[in-house]
Amino acid sequence: MSILNQHKKIFSLVQVELEKLGFTEFVYEPHFYSLDATKKFGDLTYNLTFQLLSKSISLGYVYGFILVNPVNKILKQFIPDLSDNNELITLKNHINGGKQEDFKKINEHLKTRNTGDYITAIIEHIKKIDFSFFNKYPTLETINQEIINKVPEEDYFEWFPGASLNKIIIIMKLCNNPKYESYKSKNIKIGLQFVKQNPQMWKIKYE
Repeated sequence: MSILNQHKKIFSLVQVELEKLGFTEFVYEPHFYSLDATKKFGDLTYNLTFQLLSKSISLGYVYGFILVNPVNKILKQFIPDLSDNNELITLKNHINGGKQEDFKKINEHLKTRNTGDYITAIIEHIKKIDFSFFNKYPTLETINQEIINKVPEEDYFEWFPGASLNKIIIIMKLCNNPKYESYKSKNIKIGLQFVKQNPQMWKIKYE
């Protein structure tokens, strides 16, 4: 059996288990050896991305992301093409996502050649790491309260990938965060400094 067919078999087994957990949309991308799974929850979309190794069925990583539809709706006014995953993703699992030692433990189950145990280990990892992340942020307001209001501003960019500054300001505005005006004004001043240094590079982005 070719490696791609082996991947398809593993992904199909994972998909069956994820459907039981409420995921409804799946995209298999053979050229990336990956599977994307999506679950919609109100204004939020929970996304899981799995990648297997190119020459085996060992798990490379699983990452959990949260997309917030109202944020992306506004963001499209400034970035019309949001096809880049980093732009679509509002919040990434900064603290618990992608620990290689966890994936090594999961892959240990392949030594027994028991595929069922391997799939179970993957799903248990998702429940422990990714579902706890999803459950912690069930609304845009919880993202505002637990991250915008509690995380130091210099650490915001570890949580919000892509057009981070835009996303942070949009979230503050949507949630009536009292820090909105001061944070926006401070970053406008910073943006002007960049424009003065290199107008060709920064003017359009600043505007």
